Amino acid sequence: MSSQSSDSSSNDLPPTVAALVLKPSGEREVVEEAKALEFVAEWTQQLESHALLHSAPDDFSDEQMIEVVLSDKSYTAEAARCIAAFLEPLAPRIVRADLSDIIASRMEEEGLQVLETICNSLREANLLEVNLSDNAMGNKGILACAAVLGGQAHSLEALSMCNNGLSEHSMEQIADILTTPILDDGDDETTNNGRPCMATRLTKLHFYNNMSGNGGCNAFARILSQCTSELRDLRYSSTRAGREGSLLIASALDGLCPSTADGGGENNKDNGLIYLERLDLADNSFGSEAAVSLSRALARCVHLKYLNLRDCILEDGGTQLVCHALWCNDAPVEHLDLSGNDITKRGAKSLAELMDENPGTLRVLHAEENEMTSIGIRRIARAIYVQEKNTGSSSLVELRLGHNECGKIGASALVDAFGAGGEGMPLLQSIDLDGNGFLPEDVETLEAAFGDKLGPMEDNVDDEDADENLDPDDFDEDEDDDDDDKDSMEQAKDQTRTSTDVDAITESIAKGLHIDGLC
Repeated sequence: MSSQSSDSSSNDLPPTVAALVLKPSGEREVVEEAKALEFVAEWTQQLESHALLHSAPDDFSDEQMIEVVLSDKSYTAEAARCIAAFLEPLAPRIVRADLSDIIASRMEEEGLQVLETICNSLREANLLEVNLSDNAMGNKGILACAAVLGGQAHSLEALSMCNNGLSEHSMEQIADILTTPILDDGDDETTNNGRPCMATRLTKLHFYNNMSGNGGCNAFARILSQCTSELRDLRYSSTRAGREGSLLIASALDGLCPSTADGGGENNKDNGLIYLERLDLADNSFGSEAAVSLSRALARCVHLKYLNLRDCILEDGGTQLVCHALWCNDAPVEHLDLSGNDITKRGAKSLAELMDENPGTLRVLHAEENEMTSIGIRRIARAIYVQEKNTGSSSLVELRLGHNECGKIGASALVDAFGAGGEGMPLLQSIDLDGNGFLPEDVETLEAAFGDKLGPMEDNVDDEDADENLDPDDFDEDEDDDDDDKDSMEQAKDQTRTSTDVDAITESIAKGLHIDGLC
């Protein structure tokens, strides 16, 4: 299995823990017992050089903690036993275990044996972070990894289970582990009311590329219901969620943020999303309905830096709500992905307004595979130009607007926004415009302006200018939209500026944007 995009967000330990990393050397390979012994010898030397091999656990400082990274190698059962024998006495010092992709090509019986052997060697650890991604794991696999899941009930803060093939039942099993009240020694089930669970401590939770469907969404919503303001990094994407399951996810996120009427609010300690910095919900089927709950949650993510809503069926209505929610909370968003959401020129206008209102923070913008046309692309280009005029330059480092039915008009607007010598986008490193409809001379203009920053144009349709398909009224509508929408947007903004109730804010946005069926 490939681990290319399974878990690439934040792998940092809490800042107080600077751990020594034990990682096998060399390229990806099948590791047999002889090779495992070589790794153990290397690690022994590494520990001896840091005077850690024979020191007692009670003598450790944070700087003497250990991080184990076994990922991207496939271990035989014999190799696993060898490594486990080495790790077991070190377990009290180990704070992080990356066990991703360690059973590739193993038959089921041996794969389960490898997982159980390695995980059991860490039973006495106090793990802060566990990564089990890219291992085929049904219910049997979860049981095999019990020592690093439920076995870490008093310490675990970060968990990644991406590309594991998790089913609905597997997700329910994980939800049970993470939401079961933690009992101290001597407690029994009658004393579990009000007890914290593993989910209440989580700072990072990643699920990606599983097959859990709507039932898995229900399990994930159960986990979210127990999360707190400790949460910093959340990923739940590509899990085959339908509309029903996606609405559960959006509602669960909204439920982490009590309304002002319930004693919550953006800066209240009960706001479970107040410190969230990364949110990846790509490939969920939100649509406009779930976008209402989602936008209410986003309006409280005041520290959000990374947002991925790719392929979420937001369309223009949902895009308007999301963009306005980000405007309301003034979040320092640096990475925004709204690709593949059927966004037209009207949704592009909402995105452009967000860029106008929050200048200086957005570094990565992905909005490819939409239907913005040159009219929408021109609006985004104008926002970049306005940002350059207001702040001196655009903050964009990466821009993806490919496959957007864009032609000469959009190309010219982007070149103008880039400016002579790139003065309008001095930080830009890459721009992707492939899959649009630029004539050969327009491609030459783009290449001359952007140089090697421009990505390949292999899928560009150069036999016809995409703008030839625009209705002449589109140009008049572009100006009319600026006038018609300005009043409604300003009215919504005026209301949200004076409102502290996020529910009222969302209603105000929906009314101001004339989104059918939302008000």
